[in-house]
Order: sequence, then C-alpha cells, then structure tokens
Amino acid sequence: MVLISPQLSERLLKCFGSSLVDLVNEGKLDESLVNSFNMPIYFPSPEDMTKVVERNGCFSIERIELTYPKSKLVDEADAKSLMINLRVVLEGLFINHFGSKIAEEAFTRTILKSEKISAWMKINYKKACQLFVSLKRK
Repeated sequence: MVLISPQLSERLLKCFGSSLVDLVNEGKLDESLVNSFNMPIYFPSPEDMTKVVERNGCFSIERIELTYPKSKLVDEADAKSLMINLRVVLEGLFINHFGSKIAEEAFTRTILKSEKISAWMKINYKKACQLFVSLKRK
C-alpha cells in the first residue's frame, strides 16, 4: 500500500482561515461560528506515521520519506490552482457550517490572496513537503 500525504496544504488552509477572520472583522460573520469550526484534517510527520503503523501491527514500513512534489508538467507551484483544488475538497464542510453565501465569499477572498503566498510556495516547492509511505502487509 502506498500513502501520500501533502505537507504544504496546512499553510494554504491558514489562508482560508484568514479569509474567515476578515469576514468576522467586517461584521459579516459571527466569531463564534469561526471558533466552533473544526476541519478534520491532519498532516502526519514521518515520526507520527511510523508510530501509527507500528501500533496497528498489520503492516511493516518498506519506505518512508519526505519528498517534493515537483510536477513534470508544470515548472513551478501555482498557489491559485492549489487553492482551487482545496476548495473542491473542503467546500461541502464550509457550506454545511457557514452556509453557501459565506462559503462562496470566503473561497473567493482566499483565491484572491493566492498571490501573497506564491513567493513562499516557490521557495518551499522544491523542499521535501510530501510524505511518501510504502507499506507491506505482514
């Protein structure tokens, strides 16, 4: 079994959070809604993944490493595209908690902020930011 866990996404999720805070500061969203929002996402470190696999006992780790997700199709990271992809994954959670109007505004604002983190992404895109794990059933 092969598992791949992106590590870059945590930074992008913080951009979504900052858009929600902006809506609170503008009086368009109640702060208690933001405080009660929980995104069930976890980005395990190699150490955390090793502990879980060992505790489970059903698999042995054949290979575990941090890799970089450099695409053979695209020369450099594109923050806007990654944020749009995250939207596809998270939009249902946002709509269920905040309603479609607030979710739409938060995602639109976040995509507009993508230029602010593009420089950070360009620096970090070639660093090891993707956990690769190859498991073998015992």
